[in-house]
Amino acid sequence: LRNVPVGPREVRAFRVGYTPQKKPVTVNSGQSATLEFEMVAAIVKLQEVVTTATGEQRRVELGHTVATVDVGKRVGEAPIKNMGDLLAAKAPGVQVLPANMTGGGSRVRIRGTSSFSLSNDPIYIIDGVRMTSTGSNLAVGTGGTAPSRVNDINPEEIENIEIVKGPSAASLYGTDAANGVIVITTKRGRAGRTNWNTFVEHGQISDPNEYPTQYAILGKTPGATTQRRCFLREVAANAVDPATGCVVDSATSLNIYKRQDLTPLKLGARDNFGVQVNGGTEQTRYFISLSAQKETGPYGLPAFSRSRFDSLKTPITDYMKRPNQLEQGSFRTNVNAALSPDLDIGVTSMFTRLDQRLPQVDNNVNSFWYNGMIGPG
Repeated sequence: LRNVPVGPREVRAFRVGYTPQKKPVTVNSGQSATLEFEMVAAIVKLQEVVTTATGEQRRVELGHTVATVDVGKRVGEAPIKNMGDLLAAKAPGVQVLPANMTGGGSRVRIRGTSSFSLSNDPIYIIDGVRMTSTGSNLAVGTGGTAPSRVNDINPEEIENIEIVKGPSAASLYGTDAANGVIVITTKRGRAGRTNWNTFVEHGQISDPNEYPTQYAILGKTPGATTQRRCFLREVAANAVDPATGCVVDSATSLNIYKRQDLTPLKLGARDNFGVQVNGGTEQTRYFISLSAQKETGPYGLPAFSRSRFDSLKTPITDYMKRPNQLEQGSFRTNVNAALSPDLDIGVTSMFTRLDQRLPQVDNNVNSFWYNGMIGPG
């Protein structure tokens, strides 16, 4: 740069795709000065785009909040088995009550409970198609644990999740969305070489909880010889009027979960494996995923019951041995083709086969938990 006036000056360097820089320099009369610039490539962040019922919109154009879950990052940080694990503690205002049994469905509440009689579950939109996500109504109830179709979705196949809350959800998706909307976008193929991804998982499942010991008072009704269980109110009544109540013989205690011959707690196992492939050209892109999992819950037929059935010559079936089990296989194919500058075609297909067992549990008088916690000891 010639004919630069003498004194302190500032030189700025610009180049497209690089971060601008500026450096000070002092120019002396009759002398030259040298400056060196090492340009750094600039990373340009595009404006975020959210897919809604009305199409793609820039996030700044939305009049409501949309929570986004980065599924790829979430799966890489923690073991994820189902949708409940993906959403737990990942978005403000979204409460997830995860099931604590193999195959149980999680309950998702967005901004709390809105109805005492109707469903409070959000609706699920997968690649623009609404999914049937209502809970299962079982002919023979299993208490508070029930399966959910939402668990049919393989977390490994999801690209991202967007959660739409409040009245804006209903304005976009109708009155059925008053409880919120969970928009799921599955993975798509990218132009380039074919990429393969495989995953294998194996683990054990146990129940380390401490369950309380149960106590019972045994006695007889006045004038009777048959021993039965006494209640405290009967013992108190007998102290007032010996002709009524229950005459105490002894007290017993028992914790079936600590007795190896009585406990229904067994060691369970989990296996999960899958393979994914994606790639294609600028005209045709594909994503294919195949996965399978098998999980056995930490419950099994107690040794006492096994010997009892053997003595009665009663066949012991597989579901009696392990009443809590899940076997699932899923296959997904996403294909996108640009047939012309004005016509794009996308084909999405998904198949799931699920076989699961849920024992009698929770708030159910036939539950082994219920009977184990109030048994006579």
